[in-house]
Amino acid sequence: MMLSAIIAILLLLSLSANVVKKYKKIFFLFSILIVLSFYFFLSKNFFYPENFYPNKEVSYCKLCCNYYDLLTDSIKEKKLYILADRIGDYFFSIKRNNNSIILDLLDTSLYKGRIYLYFGVTPVLLFYLPFNFITGLYLTDKFLVFILSILIFLLSIFLVKEILKKANVVSSTNNDIISVFLIGICNLLPFILMRTAIYEVAITTALILVLLSVCLLSLYLETKSLKKQNFIILFLSCSLCLAVGARPHSVLFIPIFLFSIVYSKYHENKDMKDIMRQISVFLIPCIIVGTMLALYNYFRFDSIFEFGWKYQLNPHNQQNFVPQFSDFIISIKNNFFKLPDMNEKTIFSLAKTYGHQVGNESIVGIVWSCPIILFLTLLPNFLKKLYKENRNAFILSFVILSVAVINAFVTCFIGMIIRYVFEYLSLIVILAITIFLYYIETTKDKILKAFLYIVFIFIFYCSVFINISLLFCKENLYTHPEPIVDIYSKIVSFLF
Repeated sequence: MMLSAIIAILLLLSLSANVVKKYKKIFFLFSILIVLSFYFFLSKNFFYPENFYPNKEVSYCKLCCNYYDLLTDSIKEKKLYILADRIGDYFFSIKRNNNSIILDLLDTSLYKGRIYLYFGVTPVLLFYLPFNFITGLYLTDKFLVFILSILIFLLSIFLVKEILKKANVVSSTNNDIISVFLIGICNLLPFILMRTAIYEVAITTALILVLLSVCLLSLYLETKSLKKQNFIILFLSCSLCLAVGARPHSVLFIPIFLFSIVYSKYHENKDMKDIMRQISVFLIPCIIVGTMLALYNYFRFDSIFEFGWKYQLNPHNQQNFVPQFSDFIISIKNNFFKLPDMNEKTIFSLAKTYGHQVGNESIVGIVWSCPIILFLTLLPNFLKKLYKENRNAFILSFVILSVAVINAFVTCFIGMIIRYVFEYLSLIVILAITIFLYYIETTKDKILKAFLYIVFIFIFYCSVFINISLLFCKENLYTHPEPIVDIYSKIVSFLF
Protein backbone atom coordinates (compact mmCIF):
# COMPACT_ATOMS: atom_id res chain seq x y z
CA MET A 1 0.00 0.00 0.00
CA MET A 2 1.04 3.56 -0.66
CA LEU A 3 0.75 4.50 3.02
CA SER A 4 3.23 1.76 3.95
CA ALA A 5 5.65 3.11 1.34
CA ILE A 6 5.28 6.65 2.75
CA ILE A 7 6.01 5.43 6.27
CA ALA A 8 9.02 3.50 5.00
CA ILE A 9 10.33 6.66 3.30
CA LEU A 10 9.89 8.65 6.53
CA LEU A 11 11.80 5.97 8.44
CA LEU A 12 14.54 5.92 5.81
CA LEU A 13 14.81 9.69 6.03
CA SER A 14 15.10 9.47 9.82
CA LEU A 15 17.61 6.62 9.92
CA SER A 16 19.86 8.11 7.24
CA ALA A 17 20.25 11.41 9.10
CA ASN A 18 23.11 10.15 11.26
CA VAL A 19 24.82 8.49 8.30
CA VAL A 20 25.03 11.74 6.35
CA LYS A 21 26.30 13.76 9.31
CA LYS A 22 27.16 16.79 7.23
CA TYR A 23 23.50 17.43 6.45
CA LYS A 24 21.82 16.19 9.62
CA LYS A 25 20.44 19.63 10.53
CA ILE A 26 18.96 19.92 7.06
CA PHE A 27 17.33 16.50 7.52
CA PHE A 28 15.88 17.65 10.82
CA LEU A 29 14.47 20.88 9.38
CA PHE A 30 13.14 19.01 6.36
CA SER A 31 11.22 16.61 8.63
CA ILE A 32 9.63 19.59 10.38
CA LEU A 33 8.70 21.07 6.99
CA ILE A 34 7.01 17.80 5.96
CA VAL A 35 4.78 17.88 9.06
CA LEU A 36 3.92 21.56 8.56
CA SER A 37 3.04 20.90 4.93
CA PHE A 38 0.73 18.10 6.10
CA TYR A 39 -0.91 20.52 8.54
CA PHE A 40 -1.45 23.07 5.78
CA PHE A 41 -2.99 20.46 3.49
CA LEU A 42 -5.49 19.34 6.14
CA SER A 43 -6.43 22.84 7.21
CA LYS A 44 -6.74 24.19 3.69
CA ASN A 45 -8.82 21.37 2.17
CA PHE A 46 -11.43 20.34 4.76
CA PHE A 47 -14.36 21.87 6.66
CA TYR A 48 -15.26 25.12 4.94
CA PRO A 49 -11.97 25.31 2.98
CA GLU A 50 -13.23 28.50 1.33
CA ASN A 51 -12.96 30.20 4.74
CA PHE A 52 -9.27 29.55 5.32
CA TYR A 53 -7.75 32.93 4.53
CA PRO A 54 -8.74 36.16 6.32
CA ASN A 55 -11.59 38.08 4.66
CA LYS A 56 -12.89 41.61 4.42
CA GLU A 57 -16.23 40.40 5.77
CA VAL A 58 -17.12 37.95 8.51
CA SER A 59 -17.28 34.44 7.03
CA TYR A 60 -20.43 33.07 8.63
CA CYS A 61 -20.67 29.31 9.10
CA LYS A 62 -23.53 27.43 10.71
CA LEU A 63 -21.35 24.88 12.49
CA CYS A 64 -19.75 27.05 15.18
CA CYS A 65 -17.27 28.85 12.93
CA ASN A 66 -15.92 32.39 13.22
CA TYR A 67 -18.06 33.41 16.20
CA TYR A 68 -15.05 35.31 17.50
CA ASP A 69 -15.42 37.65 14.52
CA LEU A 70 -18.98 38.36 15.65
CA LEU A 71 -17.70 39.26 19.12
CA THR A 72 -14.95 41.36 17.53
CA ASP A 73 -17.62 43.45 15.80
CA SER A 74 -19.56 43.71 19.07
CA ILE A 75 -16.56 44.90 21.08
CA LYS A 76 -15.84 47.51 18.40
CA GLU A 77 -19.40 48.73 19.10
CA LYS A 78 -18.68 48.61 22.88
CA LYS A 79 -21.05 45.68 23.41
CA LEU A 80 -20.40 42.26 25.01
CA TYR A 81 -23.26 40.43 23.29
CA ILE A 82 -23.49 39.39 19.65
CA LEU A 83 -25.28 42.11 17.68
CA ALA A 84 -28.44 40.85 15.99
CA ASP A 85 -27.82 42.82 12.79
CA ARG A 86 -24.44 41.08 12.42
CA ILE A 87 -26.12 37.68 12.41
CA GLY A 88 -28.50 38.42 9.56
CA ASP A 89 -30.23 35.44 7.94
CA TYR A 90 -27.32 33.01 8.29
CA PHE A 91 -28.84 31.03 11.14
CA PHE A 92 -32.19 29.33 11.63
CA SER A 93 -34.74 30.22 14.28
CA ILE A 94 -36.00 27.47 16.57
CA LYS A 95 -38.52 27.06 19.38
CA ARG A 96 -37.40 26.13 22.87
CA ASN A 97 -38.35 26.81 26.49
CA ASN A 98 -42.06 27.58 26.41
CA ASN A 99 -42.07 28.24 22.67
CA SER A 100 -39.73 31.25 22.90
CA ILE A 101 -37.95 31.95 19.62
CA ILE A 102 -34.16 32.00 19.74
CA LEU A 103 -31.45 31.92 17.14
CA ASP A 104 -29.85 28.54 16.60
CA LEU A 105 -26.24 29.53 17.27
CA LEU A 106 -24.77 26.31 18.63
CA ASP A 107 -22.41 26.75 21.59
CA THR A 108 -23.29 30.35 22.22
CA SER A 109 -25.19 31.34 25.36
CA LEU A 110 -28.67 32.85 25.63
CA TYR A 111 -29.25 35.03 28.70
CA LYS A 112 -32.04 37.58 29.20
CA GLY A 113 -32.84 37.57 25.49
CA ARG A 114 -29.30 38.25 24.31
CA ILE A 115 -26.80 35.99 22.59
CA TYR A 116 -23.32 35.86 24.17
CA LEU A 117 -20.19 34.05 23.15
CA TYR A 118 -19.80 31.17 25.59
CA PHE A 119 -16.10 30.72 24.88
CA GLY A 120 -13.52 32.92 26.60
CA VAL A 121 -12.54 36.34 25.35
CA THR A 122 -8.75 35.79 25.25
CA PRO A 123 -8.53 34.84 21.52
CA VAL A 124 -10.39 38.04 20.62
CA LEU A 125 -8.08 40.22 22.71
CA LEU A 126 -4.87 38.52 21.57
CA PHE A 127 -5.61 37.77 17.93
CA TYR A 128 -8.92 38.80 16.35
CA LEU A 129 -9.15 42.44 17.47
CA PRO A 130 -5.47 43.32 16.86
CA PHE A 131 -5.52 41.60 13.46
CA ASN A 132 -8.70 43.44 12.44
CA PHE A 133 -7.32 46.75 13.71
CA ILE A 134 -4.00 46.39 11.84
CA THR A 135 -5.19 44.85 8.55
CA GLY A 136 -8.87 45.73 8.35
CA LEU A 137 -9.54 42.02 7.70
CA TYR A 138 -11.37 39.42 9.76
CA LEU A 139 -9.22 36.57 10.99
CA THR A 140 -10.78 33.14 10.37
CA ASP A 141 -10.80 30.33 12.91
CA LYS A 142 -9.13 27.98 10.42
CA PHE A 143 -6.21 30.30 9.71
CA LEU A 144 -5.61 31.09 13.40
CA VAL A 145 -5.72 27.43 14.48
CA PHE A 146 -3.29 26.57 11.67
CA ILE A 147 -0.81 29.17 12.96
CA LEU A 148 -1.30 28.11 16.58
CA SER A 149 -0.85 24.45 15.59
CA ILE A 150 2.51 25.29 14.05
CA LEU A 151 3.57 26.97 17.29
CA ILE A 152 2.27 24.10 19.45
CA PHE A 153 4.16 21.60 17.31
CA LEU A 154 7.42 23.60 17.46
CA LEU A 155 7.15 24.27 21.20
CA SER A 156 6.51 20.57 21.81
CA ILE A 157 9.75 19.70 20.01
CA PHE A 158 11.58 22.44 21.92
CA LEU A 159 10.35 21.20 25.32
CA VAL A 160 11.44 17.63 24.60
CA LYS A 161 14.91 18.93 23.72
CA GLU A 162 14.93 21.31 26.70
CA ILE A 163 14.15 18.64 29.30
CA LEU A 164 16.78 16.32 27.83
CA LYS A 165 19.29 19.17 27.77
CA LYS A 166 18.68 19.90 31.45
CA ALA A 167 19.10 16.17 32.16
CA ASN A 168 22.45 16.30 30.29
CA VAL A 169 21.21 13.99 27.52
CA VAL A 170 21.89 14.63 23.83
CA SER A 171 19.63 12.67 21.50
CA SER A 172 20.86 11.52 18.10
CA THR A 173 19.51 13.21 14.97
CA ASN A 174 17.73 10.12 13.68
CA ASN A 175 15.85 9.77 16.98
CA ASP A 176 14.99 13.47 16.86
CA ILE A 177 13.53 13.13 13.38
CA ILE A 178 11.42 10.09 14.30
CA SER A 179 10.22 12.08 17.32
CA VAL A 180 9.25 14.99 15.07
CA PHE A 181 6.95 12.75 13.05
CA LEU A 182 5.50 11.10 16.16
CA ILE A 183 4.75 14.46 17.77
CA GLY A 184 3.35 15.93 14.57
CA ILE A 185 1.05 13.05 13.69
CA CYS A 186 0.12 11.54 17.07
CA ASN A 187 -0.76 14.61 19.14
CA LEU A 188 -4.18 14.82 17.42
CA LEU A 189 -3.43 18.21 15.85
CA PRO A 190 -4.32 16.69 12.44
CA PHE A 191 -7.85 16.00 13.74
CA ILE A 192 -8.08 19.52 15.13
CA LEU A 193 -7.02 20.98 11.77
CA MET A 194 -9.48 18.90 9.75
CA ARG A 195 -12.47 20.27 11.62
CA THR A 196 -11.60 23.70 12.95
CA ALA A 197 -14.42 25.55 14.65
CA ILE A 198 -14.73 27.80 17.69
CA TYR A 199 -13.83 25.11 20.23
CA GLU A 200 -10.57 24.36 18.45
CA VAL A 201 -9.64 28.04 18.72
CA ALA A 202 -10.23 27.97 22.48
CA ILE A 203 -8.21 24.83 23.20
CA THR A 204 -5.27 25.68 20.91
CA THR A 205 -5.12 29.20 22.40
CA ALA A 206 -5.09 27.81 25.94
CA LEU A 207 -2.51 25.15 25.08
CA ILE A 208 -0.10 27.53 23.36
CA LEU A 209 -0.27 29.85 26.39
CA VAL A 210 0.38 26.96 28.78
CA LEU A 211 3.29 25.67 26.67
CA LEU A 212 4.66 29.21 26.55
CA SER A 213 4.39 29.31 30.35
CA VAL A 214 6.39 26.06 30.59
CA CYS A 215 9.05 27.57 28.31
CA LEU A 216 9.19 30.69 30.49
CA LEU A 217 9.49 28.48 33.56
CA SER A 218 12.43 26.74 31.88
CA LEU A 219 14.04 30.13 31.24
CA TYR A 220 13.37 31.15 34.86
CA LEU A 221 15.12 28.01 36.14
CA GLU A 222 18.25 28.93 34.16
CA THR A 223 18.29 32.62 35.17
CA LYS A 224 20.33 33.73 38.18
CA SER A 225 19.55 37.45 38.18
CA LEU A 226 16.71 38.27 40.61
CA LYS A 227 15.48 41.16 38.45
CA LYS A 228 15.36 39.01 35.34
CA GLN A 229 13.60 36.26 37.30
CA ASN A 230 10.90 38.70 38.40
CA PHE A 231 10.47 39.91 34.82
CA ILE A 232 10.07 36.32 33.58
CA ILE A 233 7.61 35.49 36.37
CA LEU A 234 5.48 38.48 35.39
CA PHE A 235 5.17 37.27 31.79
CA LEU A 236 4.66 33.66 32.89
CA SER A 237 1.78 34.65 35.16
CA CYS A 238 0.21 36.82 32.44
CA SER A 239 0.36 33.91 30.00
CA LEU A 240 -1.30 31.54 32.48
CA CYS A 241 -4.04 34.03 33.37
CA LEU A 242 -4.82 34.63 29.70
CA ALA A 243 -5.14 30.85 29.28
CA VAL A 244 -7.97 31.02 31.85
CA GLY A 245 -9.71 33.44 29.50
CA ALA A 246 -9.65 30.76 26.82
CA ARG A 247 -10.31 27.61 28.93
CA PRO A 248 -11.60 28.45 32.43
CA HIS A 249 -10.27 25.27 34.06
CA SER A 250 -6.76 26.53 33.28
CA VAL A 251 -7.06 28.36 36.60
CA LEU A 252 -6.13 25.01 38.16
CA PHE A 253 -2.68 25.24 36.56
CA ILE A 254 -1.78 28.44 38.39
CA PRO A 255 -0.98 26.81 41.80
CA ILE A 256 1.23 24.23 40.04
CA PHE A 257 3.42 26.87 38.41
CA LEU A 258 3.53 28.99 41.57
CA PHE A 259 4.54 25.96 43.64
CA SER A 260 7.28 25.13 41.11
CA ILE A 261 8.69 28.65 41.31
CA VAL A 262 8.63 28.65 45.14
CA TYR A 263 10.14 25.16 45.27
CA SER A 264 12.95 26.16 42.91
CA LYS A 265 13.67 29.42 44.74
CA TYR A 266 13.69 27.70 48.12
CA HIS A 267 16.31 25.21 46.96
CA GLU A 268 18.32 28.03 45.40
CA ASN A 269 18.89 30.22 48.47
CA LYS A 270 16.11 29.66 51.08
CA ASP A 271 15.71 33.45 51.35
CA MET A 272 12.09 33.99 52.43
CA LYS A 273 12.14 37.66 51.39
CA ASP A 274 13.05 36.73 47.83
CA ILE A 275 10.41 34.00 47.83
CA MET A 276 7.67 36.34 49.08
CA ARG A 277 8.71 38.98 46.58
CA GLN A 278 8.43 36.52 43.69
CA ILE A 279 5.07 35.26 44.95
CA SER A 280 3.85 38.89 44.95
CA VAL A 281 5.10 39.44 41.40
CA PHE A 282 3.36 36.23 40.29
CA LEU A 283 0.06 37.23 41.92
CA ILE A 284 -0.13 40.74 40.39
CA PRO A 285 -1.28 39.54 36.91
CA CYS A 286 -3.54 36.96 38.59
CA ILE A 287 -5.35 39.71 40.47
CA ILE A 288 -5.57 42.10 37.49
CA VAL A 289 -6.58 39.56 34.82
CA GLY A 290 -8.76 37.65 37.29
CA THR A 291 -10.67 40.82 38.15
CA MET A 292 -11.18 41.64 34.47
CA LEU A 293 -12.48 38.14 33.72
CA ALA A 294 -14.76 38.26 36.76
CA LEU A 295 -16.22 41.58 35.59
CA TYR A 296 -16.59 40.23 32.05
CA ASN A 297 -18.64 37.35 33.44
CA TYR A 298 -20.67 39.59 35.73
CA PHE A 299 -21.60 42.09 33.01
CA ARG A 300 -22.83 39.19 30.84
CA PHE A 301 -24.41 36.71 33.27
CA ASP A 302 -24.71 38.59 36.59
CA SER A 303 -22.21 36.23 38.20
CA ILE A 304 -18.43 36.44 38.38
CA PHE A 305 -18.19 32.64 38.25
CA GLU A 306 -20.52 32.02 35.28
CA PHE A 307 -18.82 31.74 31.90
CA GLY A 308 -22.08 30.85 30.12
CA TRP A 309 -21.93 27.07 30.55
CA LYS A 310 -25.47 26.81 31.94
CA TYR A 311 -27.00 28.92 29.18
CA GLN A 312 -25.46 27.28 26.13
CA LEU A 313 -27.62 26.76 23.05
CA ASN A 314 -27.26 23.05 22.41
CA PRO A 315 -29.39 19.93 22.91
CA HIS A 316 -27.83 18.97 26.28
CA ASN A 317 -29.92 21.18 28.62
CA GLN A 318 -26.80 22.04 30.64
CA GLN A 319 -28.66 24.07 33.26
CA ASN A 320 -29.60 20.73 34.81
CA PHE A 321 -26.32 18.94 34.08
CA VAL A 322 -24.47 17.59 37.11
CA PRO A 323 -21.20 15.76 36.32
CA GLN A 324 -21.19 12.19 37.64
CA PHE A 325 -18.12 10.19 38.61
CA SER A 326 -19.47 7.40 36.41
CA ASP A 327 -19.06 9.78 33.43
CA PHE A 328 -15.40 10.15 34.31
CA ILE A 329 -14.86 6.37 34.51
CA ILE A 330 -16.66 5.75 31.19
CA SER A 331 -14.64 8.51 29.53
CA ILE A 332 -11.29 7.26 30.85
CA LYS A 333 -12.11 3.72 29.72
CA ASN A 334 -13.06 4.78 26.18
CA ASN A 335 -10.59 7.63 25.68
CA PHE A 336 -7.69 5.42 26.69
CA PHE A 337 -8.69 1.86 25.77
CA LYS A 338 -11.51 1.93 23.17
CA LEU A 339 -10.52 -0.43 20.35
CA PRO A 340 -10.77 0.89 16.79
CA ASP A 341 -13.42 -0.50 14.49
CA MET A 342 -12.43 -2.19 11.25
CA ASN A 343 -13.11 -0.54 7.92
CA GLU A 344 -13.08 -2.06 4.48
CA LYS A 345 -11.32 0.97 2.98
CA THR A 346 -8.86 2.36 5.50
CA ILE A 347 -8.57 -0.75 7.74
CA PHE A 348 -9.01 1.15 11.02
CA SER A 349 -11.98 3.37 11.90
CA LEU A 350 -13.06 5.53 14.79
CA ALA A 351 -15.48 3.74 17.11
CA LYS A 352 -18.74 5.19 18.39
CA THR A 353 -18.93 5.71 22.16
CA TYR A 354 -21.94 5.56 24.46
CA GLY A 355 -22.84 6.06 28.10
CA HIS A 356 -21.71 9.60 28.89
CA GLN A 357 -24.32 12.21 29.80
CA VAL A 358 -23.01 14.81 27.36
CA GLY A 359 -20.33 14.10 24.75
CA ASN A 360 -20.47 10.83 22.82
CA GLU A 361 -18.63 10.79 19.51
CA SER A 362 -16.47 8.46 17.46
CA ILE A 363 -13.03 8.03 19.00
CA VAL A 364 -10.28 5.44 19.51
CA GLY A 365 -8.39 4.78 22.72
CA ILE A 366 -5.03 6.57 22.77
CA VAL A 367 -3.24 3.42 23.93
CA TRP A 368 -3.91 2.00 20.45
CA SER A 369 -3.62 5.16 18.36
CA CYS A 370 -0.53 6.46 20.19
CA PRO A 371 1.30 3.47 21.75
CA ILE A 372 4.33 5.66 22.53
CA ILE A 373 2.47 6.60 25.73
CA LEU A 374 3.18 3.09 27.05
CA PHE A 375 6.61 4.48 27.95
CA LEU A 376 4.79 6.37 30.72
CA THR A 377 5.06 3.13 32.69
CA LEU A 378 8.69 4.25 33.21
CA LEU A 379 7.53 7.63 34.53
CA PRO A 380 8.10 6.96 38.28
CA ASN A 381 11.65 5.78 37.67
CA PHE A 382 12.24 8.64 35.20
CA LEU A 383 11.13 11.30 37.71
CA LYS A 384 13.18 9.66 40.45
CA LYS A 385 16.30 9.79 38.28
CA LEU A 386 15.67 13.41 37.28
CA TYR A 387 15.12 14.42 40.90
CA LYS A 388 18.55 13.06 41.79
CA GLU A 389 20.40 14.19 38.65
CA ASN A 390 18.83 17.52 37.69
CA ARG A 391 16.09 19.21 39.69
CA ASN A 392 15.23 21.66 36.88
CA ALA A 393 14.46 18.84 34.44
CA PHE A 394 12.36 17.23 37.17
CA ILE A 395 10.36 20.44 37.72
CA LEU A 396 9.55 20.83 34.00
CA SER A 397 8.47 17.20 33.71
CA PHE A 398 6.38 17.46 36.86
CA VAL A 399 4.58 20.58 35.58
CA ILE A 400 3.80 19.03 32.18
CA LEU A 401 2.54 15.87 33.87
CA SER A 402 0.35 17.85 36.29
CA VAL A 403 -1.23 19.92 33.52
CA ALA A 404 -1.92 16.74 31.50
CA VAL A 405 -3.57 15.04 34.50
CA ILE A 406 -5.78 18.07 35.24
CA ASN A 407 -6.81 18.35 31.58
CA ALA A 408 -7.66 14.65 31.49
CA PHE A 409 -9.65 14.84 34.72
CA VAL A 410 -11.70 17.89 33.69
CA THR A 411 -12.36 16.98 30.07
CA CYS A 412 -13.30 13.37 30.87
CA PHE A 413 -16.17 14.69 32.98
CA ILE A 414 -17.37 16.71 29.98
CA GLY A 415 -17.45 13.98 27.36
CA MET A 416 -15.77 11.64 24.89
CA ILE A 417 -14.72 13.76 21.92
CA ILE A 418 -11.43 13.82 20.03
CA ARG A 419 -10.84 17.51 20.67
CA TYR A 420 -11.12 16.85 24.43
CA VAL A 421 -8.52 14.09 24.19
CA PHE A 422 -6.19 16.51 22.38
CA GLU A 423 -6.00 18.71 25.48
CA TYR A 424 -4.06 16.11 27.43
CA LEU A 425 -2.65 13.78 24.76
CA SER A 426 -0.55 16.61 23.30
CA LEU A 427 1.19 16.91 26.70
CA ILE A 428 1.40 13.16 27.28
CA VAL A 429 3.19 12.75 23.93
CA ILE A 430 5.83 15.29 24.99
CA LEU A 431 6.46 13.35 28.20
CA ALA A 432 6.40 9.89 26.59
CA ILE A 433 8.88 10.79 23.85
CA THR A 434 11.15 12.53 26.37
CA ILE A 435 11.15 9.41 28.55
CA PHE A 436 11.97 7.13 25.61
CA LEU A 437 14.81 9.34 24.35
CA TYR A 438 16.21 9.62 27.87
CA TYR A 439 16.43 5.86 28.30
CA ILE A 440 17.63 4.97 24.82
CA GLU A 441 20.41 7.57 25.03
CA THR A 442 21.54 6.72 28.57
CA THR A 443 21.36 2.92 28.60
CA LYS A 444 24.75 1.23 28.23
CA ASP A 445 23.41 -2.27 27.64
CA LYS A 446 23.70 -2.82 23.86
CA ILE A 447 21.07 -5.56 23.77
CA LEU A 448 18.58 -3.43 25.71
CA LYS A 449 19.34 -0.45 23.52
CA ALA A 450 18.76 -2.48 20.37
CA PHE A 451 15.49 -3.82 21.81
CA LEU A 452 14.29 -0.31 22.69
CA TYR A 453 15.14 0.91 19.22
CA ILE A 454 13.23 -1.93 17.55
CA VAL A 455 10.24 -1.14 19.79
CA PHE A 456 10.54 2.55 18.89
CA ILE A 457 10.50 1.84 15.14
CA PHE A 458 7.55 -0.53 15.54
CA ILE A 459 5.65 2.09 17.54
CA PHE A 460 6.46 4.70 14.91
CA TYR A 461 5.07 2.54 12.11
CA CYS A 462 1.91 1.57 14.01
CA SER A 463 1.22 5.11 15.22
CA VAL A 464 1.56 6.74 11.81
CA PHE A 465 -0.44 4.02 10.07
CA ILE A 466 -3.30 3.98 12.58
CA ASN A 467 -3.58 7.77 12.89
CA ILE A 468 -3.68 8.39 9.16
CA SER A 469 -6.19 5.53 8.76
CA LEU A 470 -8.42 7.12 11.39
CA LEU A 471 -7.99 10.54 9.86
CA PHE A 472 -9.52 9.41 6.57
CA CYS A 473 -12.01 6.80 7.78
CA LYS A 474 -15.68 7.22 6.91
CA GLU A 475 -16.58 8.07 10.55
CA ASN A 476 -14.48 11.22 10.18
CA LEU A 477 -16.53 12.52 7.27
CA TYR A 478 -18.15 15.05 9.58
CA THR A 479 -15.23 17.31 8.64
CA HIS A 480 -17.59 19.23 6.37
CA PRO A 481 -21.33 19.89 6.68
CA GLU A 482 -21.62 18.26 3.26
CA PRO A 483 -18.67 15.85 3.22
CA ILE A 484 -16.22 16.44 0.41
CA VAL A 485 -16.53 12.90 -0.88
CA ASP A 486 -14.36 13.59 -3.91
CA ILE A 487 -11.31 14.56 -1.85
CA TYR A 488 -11.82 11.68 0.58
CA SER A 489 -12.22 9.16 -2.22
CA LYS A 490 -9.04 10.29 -3.94
CA ILE A 491 -7.01 10.25 -0.72
CA VAL A 492 -8.33 6.85 0.38
CA SER A 493 -7.74 5.40 -3.10
CA PHE A 494 -4.19 6.79 -3.15
CA LEU A 495 -3.16 5.73 0.37
CA PHE A 496 -4.98 2.43 0.71
